[in-house]
Amino acid sequence: MTIEQVLADIRSDRVKKVIFDSDTYNEMDDQYAISYAFGCDKIEILGLTAALFHNDRSESPADGMEKSYHEIKHVLDVTGRDYPYFRGSPTPIDALPEITYVDNPASDFIIKTAMESDEIIYLLVTGAITNIACAILKEPAIIDKICVAWIGGQCLSSDACCEFNMEGDFRGAQIVLNSGVPFVYLPAFGGNKGGGTVKLQARPKHLDMLKGDSEVCVFFRETLPKEFTRPDYPYGTPNWLRILWDIGATGVLSRPDAYKFSIIPAPVLTDDRTYAFDSTRHKMIYMDDVDENIILEDAFTCINSLGQ
Repeated sequence: MTIEQVLADIRSDRVKKVIFDSDTYNEMDDQYAISYAFGCDKIEILGLTAALFHNDRSESPADGMEKSYHEIKHVLDVTGRDYPYFRGSPTPIDALPEITYVDNPASDFIIKTAMESDEIIYLLVTGAITNIACAILKEPAIIDKICVAWIGGQCLSSDACCEFNMEGDFRGAQIVLNSGVPFVYLPAFGGNKGGGTVKLQARPKHLDMLKGDSEVCVFFRETLPKEFTRPDYPYGTPNWLRILWDIGATGVLSRPDAYKFSIIPAPVLTDDRTYAFDSTRHKMIYMDDVDENIILEDAFTCINSLGQ
């Protein structure tokens, strides 16, 4: 498929086959994004894969991946779903002495699923992009079988390109952006234009959309927000808010009408962590903006349906 055909497919009502790759334990947004996909009638989940991360919630990238793997199981249990899920790479490609893949179950699942499919597989990626980079390095033929929608980086007008997800495996991001794989670039930060998935800020009115006392509704209305409360916006207060960056990946397939997309040459991620531009490069889909009100309402409506 050409990139124009991929965008037309995204905008169609066809049910899309999806693998969800996330650093699920890192923040609360992954749990919402995954469950949003579970409740969306435009998405058929084929499996979930655990991405690495390293911050104050993990001792190492490997520990972050392992915690994310177990958190996927937690979300499956809460929502009553039974999808296959896999451990990802414990090591970022960035940490290796040379560019090569790290064998891991997640990348092998991506390869097997893509190569056996008679239609495009969408990879919704909400963390470091290591598992996808490893899959592409191990079996480049999957480039013609998948589309990667990734939340990472800054808007293209920014002086620097990195944010948390890209910094988690910068070399992995370079590999994927250079591979020519059909790619939907969803910047986390939108710069002076105010775009980016940082706009996706849940508030009390969104939690109130989760009706009833089912395990799903209580978990997403009360339990998870309490765990990730913040001192400046404490849970239970009228001014509570939490950025749910990663629901932006699910929204691409659920409500593509909420996005402003452009088809542009893929940027070069330079070694000094900036963007460079070359008009002869292969093309990608770029998110210029997103209507946060549409995506937030859609996400919570889909999650609420899981508990009814």
